[in-house]
Amino acid sequence: MNLRNTCRERRNQLSPEQQFHHARQASHLLLRSNWLQRPKRIAVYFSQDGELNTDSLIDALWQRNHQVFLPVLKTLRGRHMAFAEYTPESVLAPNRFGILEPQIQNQYHLTGQQLDLVLMPLTCFDLQGHRTGMGGGFYDRTFQFKRWQTHRHNRPKLIGWAHECQKVEHIQPEPWDIPLEGLVTEKNLYTF
Repeated sequence: MNLRNTCRERRNQLSPEQQFHHARQASHLLLRSNWLQRPKRIAVYFSQDGELNTDSLIDALWQRNHQVFLPVLKTLRGRHMAFAEYTPESVLAPNRFGILEPQIQNQYHLTGQQLDLVLMPLTCFDLQGHRTGMGGGFYDRTFQFKRWQTHRHNRPKLIGWAHECQKVEHIQPEPWDIPLEGLVTEKNLYTF
C-alpha cells in the first residue's frame, strides 16, 4: 500500500466523535494563532473522505469577519484553480469531481496571490513542511509562483489542515511540490 492510501486509511478509521473533536481542537488552535489576528481573505475547502472537517471553522471565520473563499476549478482560461467567495447566501453546485463550489461569475474569482492564507488539504505531511495531496496537483500548480518569491512572508501563507494521525516520518518531495509554511492538527500548530 502506498503512503497516500495508508494515510487516507488512517483518517477514515476515525470515529465521527473523534472527527468532531479533532475539528474543534484544530479550529481553536488556528483561531488563536498569529496567522488570524486581523480580518483576512482565507481559502478553505469542503472536507471529504475523512479529511479534518472545516464546517465549524468556516462559521467561526465568518463570525470573526474574515472573508472565506473556496477553490473553483471552472474558472478563467489559463488558471488551474481559482477561489470564489463563500458566504452563508452562496449558491453551490458540484464540480466535475462532485465537490461543491460557489456559483459566481469567473471575473469575480481570485487568484492565489490575492489571498492572505490558504488551508490546504492533504493525505500525509511530515515535519519538514512537505505534503502529499490527492494526486491532482491543483494546489501545487496554482501556487507555483511561491517558488520564485524571495521573501518568505509573501502572501498567501500556505497552511496544511490535517489530523495528527496523518503525520509521517518523511515525504520525498517532487520538484514541483510547493512546501507548507505551517500546519494545524487537533494537537499542534506547526510552523516550518
